[in-house]
Amino acid sequence: MNPDYVHGRDFQSAEEYFDSVRALVERLRTEGHVRAADDLLEGYRCLNGLTDGWALFLEAADKVWAEWGKRLGARERDDLKNIRAAAYEAVYRRRI
Repeated sequence: MNPDYVHGRDFQSAEEYFDSVRALVERLRTEGHVRAADDLLEGYRCLNGLTDGWALFLEAADKVWAEWGKRLGARERDDLKNIRAAAYEAVYRRRI
């Protein structure tokens, strides 16, 4: 288990997951975290159903966490944490 990822919320479907990512991007943008939103959106655009797309998205989510995580509100940090954990599980095919 990688201690950098904490399992949180279970997403019931891919659609629910993607909706959560898009909602987080919009909230980040609305709250003035435009670069964080852009970084996450750039990674989101890499999702293509293949593991390499998930890996690129995970890199983008990790970048947002590292560069912006401390400046985000609690809800955004929690959502990003859950999104990162699910992406990690998709890349490494194991539950955290």
